Amino acid sequence: MTIDIPGLDLPLRAGTELPPSDKGLIGYKHLTRWCAAQQNWDKVHYNQDYAREHGKLKDVYINGAIKGQSIVQFLGASFDHRGWVWRVNTDFRGMDFAEEHLVIHGSIEDVVEAGRYVAARVGFRIHNPDQGADTTQGDAIVLLDPEGNCVVEVDDRDLPDEWRVDTGIREAGDGVPDRIRGMVGKRMDVVESVIPVDLSRLRLMADAVMNVNPWHYHPEKAAEGPFGGVVAMPLYPLHGLESWPDAKPFDPDPATLGREGVTDIGRLDPVRLGVPPGGIFNGGNFVEIHSLARPGDTLTAECVLAGAAFNSDHAVGPSVMVDTLNRYGTTSGRALITERQVMGYRVLED
Repeated sequence: MTIDIPGLDLPLRAGTELPPSDKGLIGYKHLTRWCAAQQNWDKVHYNQDYAREHGKLKDVYINGAIKGQSIVQFLGASFDHRGWVWRVNTDFRGMDFAEEHLVIHGSIEDVVEAGRYVAARVGFRIHNPDQGADTTQGDAIVLLDPEGNCVVEVDDRDLPDEWRVDTGIREAGDGVPDRIRGMVGKRMDVVESVIPVDLSRLRLMADAVMNVNPWHYHPEKAAEGPFGGVVAMPLYPLHGLESWPDAKPFDPDPATLGREGVTDIGRLDPVRLGVPPGGIFNGGNFVEIHSLARPGDTLTAECVLAGAAFNSDHAVGPSVMVDTLNRYGTTSGRALITERQVMGYRVLED
């Protein structure tokens, strides 16, 4: 099927290649800046000695979160920022290391009418030319207005149920440690941010992701854009929770990962799960984006451990893969994101 949308030059039909997004070389400085913006203190992303000694890695590796942000950025730009990036399924199949290059590719796989929208299904991949491999793959659904207007809010009530994030609880598989098995189905965290979303944090996040549209941080330019003001990047809530200073002190033990100092949910501290701290990695996530946060919103989130499985054949080595179901919203009751997150915990040998 081919659907013409006024003002959109991109051919809306299966097989259309999207313009690649070259993120360039992601160096040590980039990773440090992203960790500060995300408030992620996992040492495998910035401490070489820790990554090599405790993580058994050749170097620090690029955060899955910044790749996720870049994928959504790529999808938005591909449709001239007219569409709503509603569903994104991301599978992090391999690690990308500091001082390596990332290039995002994608193509339209299908175009269908869905309720009041035209839905473009996109397949994407991140290619690492330094490794000569695709280290990330996935698919997404971008919702477009058939009249060509920018979609600035979404009503997803009429969209097919099979397109939605799986919110089910799965039994733990064979080989999963008993401690994790006993947590399946339990609520792990409920967090309310202590301060509202502010422009300073949005600017910091935009600087770290690089080349972000100014309506995500610049009040004057955003006032002239389709949203009429600043809106956060779609995945901002995953990293936008704030805690008071000294509320989450770092453990002085040099073997600890640093995750005890973060406020986000769903990416559970290995120590809490009873597994080696150095072997954590982002296995992928499935997100449904309901609305965008704005300056002044106060964020809230909850996390339920939704399943676990042992993967003996993972590309980075035998690992326990833990699913969490995470819901983000505002304290006023507006839903922001539903996410099923997969975190891997490698079985490390001494």
